[in-house]
Amino acid sequence: MIIFLTLLYVGVVALAIKIGIIKLNLFWKLSPLLWMLGLFVALFLPMQWGAPTGTANVYQYVIEIIPNVSGEVVEVPVEPLTPLKRGDVLFKIDPVPYKAKVDQLEAQLAATVQNVQQLEAASDAARATVKKTEEEIDIKKEEIEIATTQVVISEASRLQADANLSKSTSLVADLQVQVDAAKRELERQQKLLVENAGSQSAVDNAQVGYTSLLSKLHSSEADLQSAEQAVTAAIATVDGAKANTRSVELTLKQLVEAELPRAKAFATEAKLAAESTINGEHTSIANVRAQLASAQYDLEQTTVRAPAEGEVVAVTLRPGQRVANVPLRSWMAFVDKEKTEIVVLVQQYALRFVEKGQPAEVTFKLKPGVVFPATVARILYSSSSGQLQPSGQIVSTSTMTPGAEPYAVVLQMDEEVIDQNLIAGGAKGTAAIYTQAMQPTHIIRKLMIRMDAWMNYIRP
Repeated sequence: MIIFLTLLYVGVVALAIKIGIIKLNLFWKLSPLLWMLGLFVALFLPMQWGAPTGTANVYQYVIEIIPNVSGEVVEVPVEPLTPLKRGDVLFKIDPVPYKAKVDQLEAQLAATVQNVQQLEAASDAARATVKKTEEEIDIKKEEIEIATTQVVISEASRLQADANLSKSTSLVADLQVQVDAAKRELERQQKLLVENAGSQSAVDNAQVGYTSLLSKLHSSEADLQSAEQAVTAAIATVDGAKANTRSVELTLKQLVEAELPRAKAFATEAKLAAESTINGEHTSIANVRAQLASAQYDLEQTTVRAPAEGEVVAVTLRPGQRVANVPLRSWMAFVDKEKTEIVVLVQQYALRFVEKGQPAEVTFKLKPGVVFPATVARILYSSSSGQLQPSGQIVSTSTMTPGAEPYAVVLQMDEEVIDQNLIAGGAKGTAAIYTQAMQPTHIIRKLMIRMDAWMNYIRP
């Protein structure tokens, strides 16, 4: 551009000399050199940071298509370099084994739901067993109270029988003495009657007395025998009541110390098994449901779809090929057309006035003769020379390059003019950024960028 402007200057000076406005002398002969020096100092040098320029490159994201599941490819409907929408089918993997897994887990889920219902029923039954055991304990406690009362009553009956037996024994002994006395009196009266010393009436009276006492003796002996039997029966009753009390106490002890703890432990275990939940659902059901969701996801992943709008660069995959979820191997290269980055490299010394939102212009060799308006989207203040790689060695200063690497500035094309996503990835060109500094130099830069656009017709 300096040469071009100098040639224009020389033409104007030559015209002025020809028509006589100025005379050719040493000054005018040296003036083109002064003109070039003035342009460089006053215009082109400030333009380097007032309107910096650099090589522009179009970047597109290439997504390596790796399926989430492994299997045999059964269909590849996609064609290379054909526009695709998000969700379009790229290829399909044999779904039969994954469908079988889903069916198996659906059946397992149904069985698990039934098992949970059985666990709930078992928990209810265990609680009922605990309640029944506690009721039996209460009943046994009441039976012990009744048996204890019965023992007391039996003891009292035995004491009464003992008292009656003692009374009957004493009465029999007294009557026996009286009968013996009456018998001796009867014999004495009979002896006196034989000796004519007594009377028959005395004998009869003695006989009546003796007979009466003997009858009372026999009656008392019968009562004594009954009293003895009553005592024996009372002792047996007391022993039976005590045995019944011991039996009930033994049963109560077994219920309290063995049956009730066992029933409570089983009830607790059944309750924990039935109430083991997460997010309101039984853990066993949640576990199978999670496995089923994973299997359904794998089944869905047998159909590999386009992750965005774009196209497949090359399609070498064919039905019958077996693919696997291996990160080291991709099966298709998908170009994402939804996000295209236009990056211009700006030297560090020229970057000081560049800010986000400033206007810019871009030319591409792919589209000669056209200047595209753009805007600074962001500045990437990072470069490879500023990156430290993880290593067990100290960074060597001998590997540091003295030159300053340019920084990348991302541009956003004016969507009303062109959709930058339609520009092919790898397209190269030139971009200029118009900062707030040295604005008079913007005119020259715009002229230069347009000349660059037209030179793209002939420049390789």
